[in-house]
Amino acid sequence: MVLTADLHQAHPLHTKQWHSLLELGDQVEQQLQAQGVGLMMGGEPTFVSASDFDSPQWQIAALGEDKRQLADGLLHALQEHFAPQGGLRHYGQGKWYPGEALPRWALGCFWRVDGQPLWPHPHLLAPDGKDCGQTLADAEQLMVGILERLGLSVDYSLPAFEVGAEEATGYVLPLLPVVTSIGAEWQSCYWQTTGGRYGKVKLQLIEGTSPMGLRLPLDTVEDPETWVEEPEEFSLAAAAIAPATAARCADNTIQVAFGIEVRQGTLHVFLPPFTGARSFADLLGAIAATAEQCQQPVVIEGYTPPGNQGIQGFQITPDPGVIEVNIHPVATWADLVTQTQVLYIAAQKCGLTPEKYAKDGRRLSTGGGAHITIGGTTVENSPLLRRPDLLRSLITYWQNHPSLTYLFSGLFVGATSQAPRIDEARHESLYELEIAFQTLQPQAEILPELVDRLLRNLLIDVTGNTHRAALCIDKLFPVENPRGRLGLLEFRAFAMPTHAQLRLVQLLLIRACVAWFWQQPYTHPLIRWGTTLHDRFLLPHYIEQDLQAVLRDLASAGFAFDPNWFQPFFDLRFPCFGTLTVNPQVGVPVQFELRHAIEPWPVLGEEVTGSSTARAVDSSMERLQVKLSGAMGHSANTDQFAARYGLLCNGQRIPLKSTGTPGEYVGGVRFRARQLASVLHPAIDPHSPLWFELFDTWSGQCLGAACYHVTRPDGTDYQDLPSTAEMAAARIQERFRVEPPPDPHQRNLPPVISSPEYPLTLDLRRQAL
Repeated sequence: MVLTADLHQAHPLHTKQWHSLLELGDQVEQQLQAQGVGLMMGGEPTFVSASDFDSPQWQIAALGEDKRQLADGLLHALQEHFAPQGGLRHYGQGKWYPGEALPRWALGCFWRVDGQPLWPHPHLLAPDGKDCGQTLADAEQLMVGILERLGLSVDYSLPAFEVGAEEATGYVLPLLPVVTSIGAEWQSCYWQTTGGRYGKVKLQLIEGTSPMGLRLPLDTVEDPETWVEEPEEFSLAAAAIAPATAARCADNTIQVAFGIEVRQGTLHVFLPPFTGARSFADLLGAIAATAEQCQQPVVIEGYTPPGNQGIQGFQITPDPGVIEVNIHPVATWADLVTQTQVLYIAAQKCGLTPEKYAKDGRRLSTGGGAHITIGGTTVENSPLLRRPDLLRSLITYWQNHPSLTYLFSGLFVGATSQAPRIDEARHESLYELEIAFQTLQPQAEILPELVDRLLRNLLIDVTGNTHRAALCIDKLFPVENPRGRLGLLEFRAFAMPTHAQLRLVQLLLIRACVAWFWQQPYTHPLIRWGTTLHDRFLLPHYIEQDLQAVLRDLASAGFAFDPNWFQPFFDLRFPCFGTLTVNPQVGVPVQFELRHAIEPWPVLGEEVTGSSTARAVDSSMERLQVKLSGAMGHSANTDQFAARYGLLCNGQRIPLKSTGTPGEYVGGVRFRARQLASVLHPAIDPHSPLWFELFDTWSGQCLGAACYHVTRPDGTDYQDLPSTAEMAAARIQERFRVEPPPDPHQRNLPPVISSPEYPLTLDLRRQAL
C-alpha cells in the first residue's frame, strides 16, 4: 500500500507539533528499551460508514450487508500492507451475544512472525461470497490430496449430510498430531456411536446455517476411556509434524475434526481448534499445497491460530453501529506510528471514517470505542506479570486522575457504562483494593494466578462483569480460562479518536506512564472523590486542570508533553455552543461561554420487551458548563462563589465558583433534554429551551441573555443526520441565540440553591419538584 491518501479532516497537530510528538515518542522508546520493559501495544479501533449515516447497521444494529462488504475491503487493504506475502485471510465466527441467533462473523488476517509464509498462494484464497462453481467432487479431490500428504487412509474421511439430504454437504476428518517414538505425526481415528461406526452410518449434521465444522454431532460420539491430546508447548519452534506411520488411534479418541464443504458454490475449509501453532501451520501448509496441486481456490474458516506462539494477526468484527478492528500488537513506537497511519488511511480508502455527527450537529466519535491493550511478546514476557506493581501503579494513577477516564471517553459514562471507573462501580472497592495492594508491592515476585485472583473481583462493574471496567484484566491471566491467558491489560475508557495523530497522542501517553512507573512505581494513596467525581470532574474546566497536573507529573519524569496536543480532544468532547459578551456600566466586559459537559446515563431496571427482558439506558439528561470571564468584583479564592454577577437558567440561579483566575467562574447545569419511554422521574418534562440571563447585582440589572435549544428553535426535531461539517456547524449555530434581556428592569436575584453532594451543579429537575 502506498500511503498517499489524506483524511478529509485537517491534521489536528501542525507540522511542528507533529514532529515534537514523534521526537517524544522516540525518547520514551529509548527509555523503554533501556529498562528492558518489553512493552507491546495493540487496540480495538472502530469505524463507521463515510456515506451511510442513517441505516440501522451504522446506528444500533451489529450486522448488515454493507458492513460485511466494507469490512472485507478493509481486510484486503490491511493485508496488502501487513502481510502482502504469505498472509492468510480467515473467515471465522466471533462473539455470540445473548438474544442473537448466531455468533457474529470475524474476518481475520494472520501471518508468521518469522517471515515464513503461512499461506504461500494468495491467488488460491477465494473472494468472500463469490460462487467459484465448485462441486462436491472438488471437495472430495481436495480431501483425498490432503490425506495423502498427511499419510492417512481415505477411510478416515467421513461424508457429512444435512438432515434428510441424499447428497453429502462435505467431508470430515478427525485429526490431531500425536507424539510417537520418532516425534510428532498426524493421526486419525474412527468414530463409533450407539448406532454403529460412522462410514457405515451417515454422519448427520446438526441443523443450521453455520459452517459444517460447528455442526458436528459430537454428542453422539461415545466417550473413550482415554483421549488423544495435542502435544504441549507446540509452538512454531517445535519440529514439523510428520505424515502418519503408526497404527491409527483407537476409536473416538480424537474428537477434533477438520472439514471441507461446498457452500454457495465455493470450497470452505474448516480448521479445528488446535492449541499449538505448529499444528495450525502444518495443516494449513498441507491444505495450501494440495489446493495448488488441484488448482482449487478455497475459503479458510473455523478456528483461529493460538496466540503468542509465532503467528500474529488482526480481526475485523461487527459491533452495534460500527466495525471493530482488533489490531495486532506491535513492539516499538515507530511500528505504532506506521500501523496507526496505515489503519486510518486504509479505512478512508475503503469508505470508512472514525467520526460522525449527532442530529444536533455535534461532532462525535464512532460510538464504538477504541480500546488500548498493553502486554508482552508472550504471556510469560508480559511486563504486567513480570512486574505486577506496574499494574498497581496504572490502576492508582488512573484513579487519582479522573481526566484520564473522562477526557477520552465516549458519550456513555458512569457506573453502568461499558467502562466504569473502579470508584464508580462499588463504594467498597477502594477499601478492598487497598488490601489487595498490600500484596502488590514494588519489585515483589507474585505468581500470575495470584495477580488475577487479587484483582479480578475488584476491577468489575456493579453486576460483577469483569469485562466492563475502565481497566480490564480479563485477558491478563484468568485462572479458569487457559486460552484467555494473554498477559494483557485493556484500557477501555477510550472513544475512537478522529485522526491518527490523536490516536498516537493517546498511545504515547500510556507508553510514557509505563516507562515512568517501571522506573519509579506509583504508590500514592487512592483518593476518595465521592460525589466530586460526578460534579466537578464532569465539567471540562476541571478535567483540563487535572490533565495539566498529569502533564506536570510526566514532565517531572522527563517526558514533556505539549498541552496543545490535547486541545482537539477538548474541542470534540466539549464543543462550545456559543458566547455572549456584555459591557456593564462599571468594570470590564464580561463574557459568558456555554459548553457541552459530561452527563452519566444510568441503566434502568428490567422491563419486559416482547419475549424477553431488557434494561433501558436513560439518555434523557444532558449537562452544560457555563463559564464567566472578566467578572471582576470579588476575590479569586478558588473556594469562593461569585458575588457581583449572577447567572440564571430558566429562572434558577447557577452556582458559579471561582477558578482561581480573577474574574473567572464556572458552574454546571443539569437538565432534561428529551422525554423517553423509560426514564427516571417521568413526571418531569424536558427543560428545553434553556434561557440564560446574566445579572450585575451591583446595579440589579440584566446585562444580557441567551437561549439554548436542544433541537430546532421552532421545537421540532431534526429528521436526519448532518452529512457535512458545514451542515453540522449550522445546526449548532442556530441552536444558540443571543437575545434581548427579557426584563431590563432592576430585579432581586433568587438565592443559589445548591446540593451539598453536587455544589457546582444546578439540577433543574430538583427545581421542578
